[in-house]
This record gives sequence, structure tokens and C-alpha cells, in this order.
Amino acid sequence: MDDVEHCMKANTSPHLAEQRVGHRDFVAGTLYDVLTGETAPPADKPVVFSPFGLGVLDLAVAKYVYDQVASSGELNTVPGFFHEMKRYG
Repeated sequence: MDDVEHCMKANTSPHLAEQRVGHRDFVAGTLYDVLTGETAPPADKPVVFSPFGLGVLDLAVAKYVYDQVASSGELNTVPGFFHEMKRYG
């Protein structure tokens, strides 16, 4: 997860697990911890990554929808939808 406190609310899967077992000992670290090498995912047990709050699921769904519409030949653009295209390159 990206933020333990943020993820451990709103009935996310880790939050429900915490409620069921009564502790957070199953949390090995955050995404930052893994990316910086501070912790490594255990090799001897299942690993679950919770993207709650990251927007990763939103991007995955958007990519899927885009690909489906593009492959159907029904993809349309909306001229002027992004009014400022030069700011970010």
C-alpha cells in the first residue's frame, strides 16, 4: 500500500483483514519501502498489494476502455477538450 493509515479505513481489503485478525502485523511495508529497498516482499508467502488511493485502478480501467473503443473503430477525439496543451509538453 502507499499509505498504511489511509489504506486502513473505508473497508478496503487490508482494513477488513485488520478488523478480522485485530492487528496489522501482516503489513510488511509500503510501496515506498519496497521501491527504496527498505523492505522486500516475502518470498515464502503470498503478497497482496493494495493500490487504494493511487489511482492505478482508475488508469487500468481507463486503458481497458480506451483499448476496447479503439479496437472497435469507434474512438473519437474531442477538439479543444484539453485547452492548454503546451504547458506540459
